[in-house]
Amino acid sequence: MKKIAIAGASGFVGSNLIPELSKKYSIIALGRTARKSDSPNIEWKQTELFSTSSTIEALKGIDVAIYLVHSMMPSSRLFQGNFHDTDLLLADNFSRACKENQIKHIIYLGGLVPEGYISPHLKSRQEVEGVLKDSGVPVTVLRAGMVVGPGGSSFEILRSLVKKLPFMVLPKWTQSTTQAIFIDDVLSVVKETIENEDLKNKTLNVVNGESLTYETILRQTAQGLNLQRHMLPVPIASTGFSKLWVQIFGNSSYELVSPLIESLLCDLPQLNPPKELSSVIKYKTFTSMIQETLKRDQGQPLVRPKRKIKTEDTVRSIQRLPSVPKTCHWIAEEYMRWLPNFFPVFLMIRTSPQTHLIEFRFTFLKKPLLVLQYIKESFDIEREKFHIVGGFLTRTTSTGWLEFRQIEHKKYLLASIHEFVPSLPWYLYILTQAPVHKFVMMAFGKHLKKTFQQDENQVKVQKNFKEIP
Repeated sequence: MKKIAIAGASGFVGSNLIPELSKKYSIIALGRTARKSDSPNIEWKQTELFSTSSTIEALKGIDVAIYLVHSMMPSSRLFQGNFHDTDLLLADNFSRACKENQIKHIIYLGGLVPEGYISPHLKSRQEVEGVLKDSGVPVTVLRAGMVVGPGGSSFEILRSLVKKLPFMVLPKWTQSTTQAIFIDDVLSVVKETIENEDLKNKTLNVVNGESLTYETILRQTAQGLNLQRHMLPVPIASTGFSKLWVQIFGNSSYELVSPLIESLLCDLPQLNPPKELSSVIKYKTFTSMIQETLKRDQGQPLVRPKRKIKTEDTVRSIQRLPSVPKTCHWIAEEYMRWLPNFFPVFLMIRTSPQTHLIEFRFTFLKKPLLVLQYIKESFDIEREKFHIVGGFLTRTTSTGWLEFRQIEHKKYLLASIHEFVPSLPWYLYILTQAPVHKFVMMAFGKHLKKTFQQDENQVKVQKNFKEIP
């Protein structure tokens, strides 16, 4: 029996996929918390996808790894960064873990690639594709538009909007083209991808061929709910009001709504199902999807549990820096060299080669601000990690870490802090230490960019000098 791991198991697609696949396969569902299962073929495994070691451990003995993660919700009380940099980091952890465990097949559910403008949300899904492929493991990429079904966030938002708004203003984005796919068809496609060896290393558009606009979707949803709604198109392209409107009347959080609304500006391609999938896609119209959804859930929206935060006052900070043609070890050392020069007189750094401890100190204080311990990772050279083990700015000595990470052969560079618990009172922290850290990392990014621009210019000058007869 094949052993299949599902990352993003508690989401809409994952929660539908688990019982379906468990009829034939042994399922390991990866989540932030462990759960009990009544099925002998389903095991929930507590996994911290922000941790490479936790992800590697979770994927031991797995044959097929299904990746359904899209990180649009915060995982800590304070999050400095954006969802697409988070997606990049999580995908890199998953990619490394698949490579380490010699996984036979990765299946990734991403998004359709638009014609013309591409939103940060959809661009992030393309970046994830590249990171997973970089693992060297055979990858099947499934690109889908709106996934419709009982309990799905897309349908719940649509239903809430149509129910609460008898009169609707339709901005320009409602004329953008899109495609929808029913949840049952997504499940069938995933099953076909697992079973059909010929689908490895392919990118497939999971579509039913119906051409839609978002205005059409709203009107057909109203018809499905037997509601008379008045809709007025207006020549407004801004998404700011739409985000607020959908957040309030769509009964959704801003973190979820914001990237989704930005993606509505994209025109998704109007495609027919690929020949490899045409036989398994049954729902050919959005109207049939709405009818089936209402038939199954009888108008009762799914109540999802709120994401639990591991520690009450945790901080996560992820910044994308300019990528440079140096090792991650050099980048970490350059940061330690650069930082005291960025804060001359006030800041000093002491290092101990014997203990691998690094102390950040104010020159006028005896006790260090922070103490880091360098952790030498054995599996590659594209990551430098430092545990936060002391100093009066941290409340704990065993939960936080700082890391520099290069992704996809130095295509991307991330600097991040995870599971950090500050000792300062929370609101004092978010007004002082938090913005200072973000400012410092952005300044370091500018330093890296400037340094290597100067190096490139110097190389060009030397080359031109040599070419002078």
